[in-house]
Amino acid sequence: MSTPTGEIVARPMVARACGCLQEFQHFAVDKYRAQRLAKFQKTRCSACVAKLNEEQRKAAAALPKKGEAFQLLPIGTKVAMTRRPDGTWTGTLTAEGTTVEAIADGPQGLSVTLARLWVSSHRPGVQAAPKIQPATKKS
Repeated sequence: MSTPTGEIVARPMVARACGCLQEFQHFAVDKYRAQRLAKFQKTRCSACVAKLNEEQRKAAAALPKKGEAFQLLPIGTKVAMTRRPDGTWTGTLTAEGTTVEAIADGPQGLSVTLARLWVSSHRPGVQAAPKIQPATKKS
């Protein structure tokens, strides 16, 4: 399914997934118009994609590196991981009376996420990983 060529018969303003209104082109002969419109409405505009990418880049830069996160964990840190029926991994990390929980696609990513969450809860100015909802409890 490629963008059709030919005469443009209409240019309605359509809301994208990000909420921005953008022009959508209706061609005189376009048997895939409905599919193109659905895809157009499900995607973000290029400005919002660039903004999101920049925010994610800044958030990733604020995180401690993998090795640094593991080195900052105190001696006696306990980690427990469980594989769920849907294939994802869930785990907890407990150190110095603080427990953090996370879910990830694999055990390696989970261990890094848990370490970063614990470090971010003990170091001011360090942000938690994007898309992770930390569940911090004081024991």
